[in-house]
Amino acid sequence: MRKSILRAAAALLLAAALTGCSTYVVVSSDPEGAVITSATGEENFGRAPVRIPYRTSALEESGGMIPGFVATWPSGATAATASPFRVESLRADTRIELKRPADAPDLEQDLRFALERAQRRADAAERERDHLLMHHYDLWPWGPPLMPLPGVMWR
Repeated sequence: MRKSILRAAAALLLAAALTGCSTYVVVSSDPEGAVITSATGEENFGRAPVRIPYRTSALEESGGMIPGFVATWPSGATAATASPFRVESLRADTRIELKRPADAPDLEQDLRFALERAQRRADAAERERDHLLMHHYDLWPWGPPLMPLPGVMWR
C-alpha cells in the first residue's frame, strides 16, 4: 500500500515538473485556412488554425515578446498581428484570430477554400467515427466470430 502511494506521488511530481515546459499560441483565421507565417517570414507554421509551442523559459527571458504573425489567404489577402507580439499568459494558451480584410479582392475564392477544408475535415471525422464503430464497439473486438455458422458442418 505504501509503495503504491509513493509511486502515485512520484508520478504526480513528474507530471507537475513536465507541465510548465511549453506555452502555446493558437492562431486561427477568419475565414479558416490562411497560411500562418512569422512576421519576419522565417517560419511557416501551416494552415490556420495552428497551435505553436514556445519554451516558457524563453518567453520569461524575453518578457513574453515573440515575433508577430501574418495570415495569407489563397486569394493573396493578408492580415497581421503587431510585431513584436506580447504573450499575456505563460500558463494558458494565447488565442489569436486574424480576420481577412473586408476590402481585399476575391473573397469568394477564400470562402470556397474554407468550405472545401471544412468538408474534408467532416469527411475525415465521419471515416474515423465509422472506424471506431466497426472496430472498437463490436461484440467481437478481435474480428468475426471464430465459430461455425449454425447448420454448417466442418469436415
